[in-house]
Amino acid sequence: MPSHRLYRCKSPLTVLLFIILCSSSVNSYATSRLNAHEPQVSIVAVPEWIEVQDFEVGDLVDLVSPSHYHLVDKQINGIQGKQVYSRFVYSLTDPSGIESNSNIRIRFNPAYETLQIHAIAVNRLGKLVNSLSPADVEVINVEDRQSSNIYSGEVEAVILLKDIRVGDVVDYSYTLVGNNPVFADKFSAGATIGWSIPVDKVNVSVLMPSERAIQYKIFKSNAQLNVETVGQISTYRLGLTNTTEVYEEDNLPAWYNPYPYIQFSEYRNWQDVAQWANDLFDVEHIPSADLAAYISQLKTKPIDQAINAAIDFSQNQIRYLGLELGENSHRPNSPSETFANRQGDCKDKSLLLSVLLNQLGITANPALVSTSSRAHVSDYLPTHAVFDHAIVEIQVDGVSYWIDPTMTHQGSQLDSKFQTDYGLALVVAPYTEGLTSARPTINFDSKIAVKEFIVAADYASPVEWTVTTTVTGREADSLRYRIKSEGQVKLAKAYLNFYAKRFAKIESLRPLQIIDERQQNIITVVEHYLVPEFWLLNAQKNAEFELHADYYSHYAQLPKSIKREQPLAMYPNLSINHKVTLQLPEHIDFSTDEGTELFEDNFVNFASSIIYDRRLLTFQNSYTTKGEYVDVAQVPEHLALLSEIANRMNYYNSITNVTDDPGNIALQKLLLNLNQRRIAQKEKAGE
Repeated sequence: MPSHRLYRCKSPLTVLLFIILCSSSVNSYATSRLNAHEPQVSIVAVPEWIEVQDFEVGDLVDLVSPSHYHLVDKQINGIQGKQVYSRFVYSLTDPSGIESNSNIRIRFNPAYETLQIHAIAVNRLGKLVNSLSPADVEVINVEDRQSSNIYSGEVEAVILLKDIRVGDVVDYSYTLVGNNPVFADKFSAGATIGWSIPVDKVNVSVLMPSERAIQYKIFKSNAQLNVETVGQISTYRLGLTNTTEVYEEDNLPAWYNPYPYIQFSEYRNWQDVAQWANDLFDVEHIPSADLAAYISQLKTKPIDQAINAAIDFSQNQIRYLGLELGENSHRPNSPSETFANRQGDCKDKSLLLSVLLNQLGITANPALVSTSSRAHVSDYLPTHAVFDHAIVEIQVDGVSYWIDPTMTHQGSQLDSKFQTDYGLALVVAPYTEGLTSARPTINFDSKIAVKEFIVAADYASPVEWTVTTTVTGREADSLRYRIKSEGQVKLAKAYLNFYAKRFAKIESLRPLQIIDERQQNIITVVEHYLVPEFWLLNAQKNAEFELHADYYSHYAQLPKSIKREQPLAMYPNLSINHKVTLQLPEHIDFSTDEGTELFEDNFVNFASSIIYDRRLLTFQNSYTTKGEYVDVAQVPEHLALLSEIANRMNYYNSITNVTDDPGNIALQKLLLNLNQRRIAQKEKAGE
């Protein structure tokens, strides 16, 4: 399903449109469908229903660099169909502004939209120096998500402005006419009203028949909306002047949008949206002969095996491919078609899986979720536009499982499959009256356990280093996919080169060992290395060493924005235990370093410990998250805690008075010779 989310503007204003996103082809079938709708572009006058906005330019020296926006105007007509008018006026105040703002790109979907360009003008010192000609407009295909196997058929009208100079004022406007019929004429729209640069004047208006009431909601702004009804037309107007720039901090939660925004929706409640979704998924469910035969095969299995087989088939035997053209952006194909083609996107795969399970007597329904907003879907007015993904709710023995059929390489059993916490979902079922909690009760967390064992025969010879990593949950799914897609040899080389950043002369002693307990969704990886120069011998005959229990640092780092006004994202539902044990050549008293330090706040637990027992020195760090994000008010204390934790990723020490007697030197040479033979034999065997 495409990203029909409420638009989040994160780039300069040349593309400040609230447009429905999405899309070239991979085979002749896709090509024919993508080319089914010729783009309709015309140059016409401004529609009569538009209220033309005035603006002021001012002196160049007083303008913002590298470009200064004087007007952003968006007017929507929902009286007959849907028409979205946009106008942008800006001055180019620096050469860098010319580079980034001289190409105008207007995106639309020719399956249901036509583009009317009204004007593209360049004014220099009060004189028109460049105006629009039909020959200036080129239409190109755009498939932003082709790498994800999603094709929408969208195109862009591209106008490359010529002879643009510092001080020029660019003024262009256009209207997109049409609406995806899949939305059944239900009005839903929005507009960004604040950006990363200031704007002199912002205008937003919506025209609607007075009998069609719409709701509106304003986010991150104190702007007021004026509603005026004259006769049978209601006009919703919002105007702003001199908007300030919005600074977007790093490491934001996916649901958090720092930009001011206004949303409009004709839906009265989420039950209305559920009714739209039910109608949408009401496609032909009667199985074809081939699909019926497969269902008959499933029915011969014990019910738990049949459930697992149906999920595995939808996840791993149906290729993910989204030909989201026109109504297929949201309307699924029939289960029989998805089964026959062995391909489909999230909604196709979810509907197929639901039908398979229903045929087995299991309650299962597609569910719409938001991969970004998640539990914050309820922050928005009821609308279809907030959902961008479909999964399946499966009810077995009173437990709801939230299974994503687009996820491959998961555990093989229903009760061990990782389930993403999407927070809230809209279940596609006749009984749905509102949003449903989609927080899994089991298998929503992930665990990582790293155990390193380092054997040192003395203080000069290479050490033998064994790394055993065990992962569950989402981490197991990700690692299994990586193993299957990259291969074991490539993965082993990647691991070796990662460690070589610390130990340049490191060598692999044995092939990578992978143990995949798929029924429990547990993967264990065992690595064996030979590490020369583990000890750093200084002039005082001291052997210095350092242990790293820092796996946590892959998942939690200090953000760039420390002084924050916005929440801080976290990696949720994760626990990491990293233990490093060094077997010393002799007994050394480390008792003064022994102990455990505990760090905790409302978001993480962290423990760091040093233990010494009969030549075994163990350095261990454990980290567990307790939330999904950190509130702004608690960020300073949390970042202070992360700084404390970061200081405990490594343990450094040294052993004094290391001896170099002849017997020890001879032993070192013998061990080195044996290790070199082992490496040579391994290379000869092609390991």
